[in-house]
This record gives sequence, C-alpha cells and structure tokens, in this order.
Amino acid sequence: MDLATIRAAYASGKCTPAMLIKEVYPKLAAAPGVFLHLPPLDHLLERCAELEAQPEASRGSLWGVPFAIKDNVDIVGMPTTAACPAFSYMPKRSSPAIDKLLEAGGIAVGKTNMDQFAAGLVGTRSPSAAVPSTPFDPRFISGGSSSGSAAAVGAGLVCFALGTDTAGSGRVPAGLCGCVGVKPTVGSVSTVGVVPACASLDCLTVFAASVADGAEVMGLMRQGAAGPEDVWRRPPPALAPDSAPPAAGFRFAVPSPKQLDWAGPGGAAMTAACSAAFEAAVERLTAAGGVQVHDFDFEPLMAVAAMLYGTSFVAERYSGIRSFLEAPGGAAAAVAAKAGGVAVAADVQAAVVHDERLLPVTRHIIAGSAKFCAADVFDHLAAMAALRARALDSLSRVDVLLVPTALTHWTQAEVLEEETAATPTWGRNAKLGRFTNFVNLLDMCGIAVPSGLVSYDAAALSEAASEEERKRAAHLAATGPTAVTLPFGVTLLAKAWRDDWLWGVAAKMEAAAGLRCGPAGHGVTPVAAAAANGN
Repeated sequence: MDLATIRAAYASGKCTPAMLIKEVYPKLAAAPGVFLHLPPLDHLLERCAELEAQPEASRGSLWGVPFAIKDNVDIVGMPTTAACPAFSYMPKRSSPAIDKLLEAGGIAVGKTNMDQFAAGLVGTRSPSAAVPSTPFDPRFISGGSSSGSAAAVGAGLVCFALGTDTAGSGRVPAGLCGCVGVKPTVGSVSTVGVVPACASLDCLTVFAASVADGAEVMGLMRQGAAGPEDVWRRPPPALAPDSAPPAAGFRFAVPSPKQLDWAGPGGAAMTAACSAAFEAAVERLTAAGGVQVHDFDFEPLMAVAAMLYGTSFVAERYSGIRSFLEAPGGAAAAVAAKAGGVAVAADVQAAVVHDERLLPVTRHIIAGSAKFCAADVFDHLAAMAALRARALDSLSRVDVLLVPTALTHWTQAEVLEEETAATPTWGRNAKLGRFTNFVNLLDMCGIAVPSGLVSYDAAALSEAASEEERKRAAHLAATGPTAVTLPFGVTLLAKAWRDDWLWGVAAKMEAAAGLRCGPAGHGVTPVAAAAANGN
C-alpha cells in the first residue's frame, strides 16, 4: 500500500479505484479501534466513480489513492470529534491541505482515532470501546495522539494518513508502528480546519510507507492556503544559495548516555536491544555523510521540553477549546453561573477537572492551567527566551540531531494502570516525549523513520528483576507469547525550513536500514489479535 505499487496496479489496467476500495473496505471496518468514522462503502464508491470518469490526462498525482485523516482535521461530509463525542460537529468546509489531496485524486476513507483533543503520546486516551495498538503486537500501544493514523499506515490499510504534531504526535506513533512520520516546519502547512491543541505550535503531519511518499504528500499539502484566515501560516525565508547543509560532511549530535534512559519493564534485555539499535543508527548516519559532534549540550533542549507542560504554557491547551469547555453543560460553566458571572478565572479553569464530557486524564491535564496567572505567562516567556538562546547556541554547532523516536514500548495495560487511577498520572506518557516536546518550541522540522527491531523474552527474568518487569512478564504470559519483537525508530531533526534537505538525509537512512513499512516490511509476523484478550 504505497504510491508506486498503487500507480503500477492502475497503470496495468488490472485494478481500478473501485476494485481497490472494495478490497480494502472490510479490512478498514474490521481494524479494532483504528477508525472513529467510516463512510458507507457506497459513498466511497461514488468517489471512485467520479475519479474513474476523469480523462487520463486530467488525473492528479494521487488518483485513486486511499488515505485517512486524524479526527481533529476537518473534511466536508465527515464529523470532527477530536475523540470527544460531546464536541462533535459537521464542518462546512475542509482543511486547505485536504482540499489539495482531494484535488490530486485522493480518496479519503475515514477519520482515525486519537488521544482526546490531541492531549497525549500514548494512543489510549480515547472514549472508543477499542483503541489502536501497534500492528506488531496488539498488547502494545500505537503511540499518540495520532494513534489511528499511524496504526492504519503501519498495518497497510491505507497508503498514507494525516496526523498532527504539537509535542511529538506525528513522530512517536510512527516509531511505535514502524512507518515514516513527516513533521514539517511549523507554519509551512495551513492549520485552518484543525482543532487546536496549542495553536501556536500545531502542525499537520503525514504518516507514510516511505520517505518518498511522505515527502510527495507533504509537498501537496504545503500548497493549501486559506488567505487571511491562515493566521499561523508563514512564508519561508529568502535563504542564501549556500545556506543548506552539505550533502556530505554535515554535523550531527546525539543525546548523552544519561539522557538515553532506556530503563523500563523490558529490563536489561530490552535496554541492550534499544541501545544496540540506536548505535546502529548512528553508524548509518555517519555512513550517509554525517560527522558526529561529541560535546553537544542537550540540557537546554531538555529544559525547554519540560516547560511545555510544566509551566503556564499548558494554558494554551485550555484556550484552544475554551468555548467548548465553558459552554453550558460543562463544569466550568456551572461554576461561573453559581458565582453570578463574577467567578475567578482560576476557579472556572479548575472546574474542568470535573467535566465528565472529557476523559479523566484529559481533564486533569487541561485543568492544570488553573495553577497559573497572567503574570506567570510572562515570567515563563522570559524563562523560555533565556533557554531558547542557550538551545539555539548549541544548535548552531550542528546540522542534524539524531534521537530515538521513543525510548521504550509500553503495553496498553501499563499505560492504563497510571491513567485510569483515581488521580491519573502520566509518567509513561512523559517519557515518550523526552526527545519530542522541545522541537516545535525551538522551531525545528523533523522526520521519523524505521531503523531496526528490538526483541526480548519477558519470561527470561533474572533474580534481580524489578516488580515492573515481573508484572509485564505475567501480563504477556497471560495474553500470548512472552517473546516480543517490536519496531525501533529514530528521528532526524533540523532547523526550520530545512525540511527538503532533511528528507534527503532520511531517505539515505531508510535505504541503509533496509526496512519497509509495518510488520511485513520489517520481516515480522505480528502477534495474533486474539492474544491481546485481557489487555
């Protein structure tokens, strides 16, 4: 399910868009937790008939190509819910980026599941009966918040899928599902028609089977525009001809051993597998023309990342959906009404923690904005300016950062254990954002690519095994095989507007790794879905 294969099938005359959609639709409908909305098959076949009636000369580059859309991005004819049924609405127009994909002949097959209001990196924060999992093993998370989109591409259900990325949602799921995730420079693609998470940081992303496919789709999405409404859109700078890094001899850096904290319920075996996979990626980037800088300081980047959710910046999460949170029927509106319209803003925001229209973990995150006042915002902006200056000084010494897309794989049970507690916590989610949260704050572009496999047997416990390791071993033994094989991905990061150059480097890494999309592309037989009973 990639562009080259689909185009070849159509060119041969042995396949048509209608034939392809009829073949894939039952798989879409049967994919547990991947879609929040699937149009009736008849509606998709009407789109196929429209495309098949076009003369060959007028057919676009995505003619007959099926793709999916994260459910916080608008497309006419399908509801947008952001994984919150009470928020649902029918958009009157599509996102400009989607318009371009449809103009090119794409077939939008449905809206994918996600962490509610894009608040999460785990993919389990959805009210749906089932949530997406990695195609490699249904007991393990898909990553989020673009969970369904990455799972759909990793499973080969669609050619590509749209996601969004504020703090890693277009990269972490790609790494955990074994596909490519393209996160462009913020502002290079219109975000009109996207439910805001943090509007100043949000960007549309693409999950694809290959770097080439992701780059081609992103090129089309860049062309979409909404005129004066595109308040977060910005033009690329006029770059000097020699401003791009060289094709060979570019400088790159990696996190320190201290920051590469692989520790988790997989124990020493998983740690060793992840460490070896990352070292192999470093060697591939060197072979692709990179020169490693060994004294790069990641600390200011880590400090920037911590500010995204640990300071008043979390208030932008509240601001993005404020009209919904404070509308009649919500806990915030009830507090305001009880106070006769003179409620303290912090009290109104804090009341969101009791808003039963949202999942408990989502409301606890958003209600965190109540801890801060307006003066805090300016204090934190000043602190961010100082950290950004330090970070940019470090970044001036390199052309690329190479980081693990995610430090570990969590099972759905492990995430839910934290997040469904009486008072939810999200330490496991936070670890997934170690190398993602700072990226948009520092105005960088990125691309996540498959880079290896990590395998271990949870049953091979040492006498010194932690309680966390023993719990995972027991869970896996009760739900299927204890031996697991999961994808390992890396992300390449560069300064804003160096997207095209970075995609070229990523394509070299992709070729050197010799991996393609999903379990089949990694040479892995996925664990049967039945094994996940009780997860």
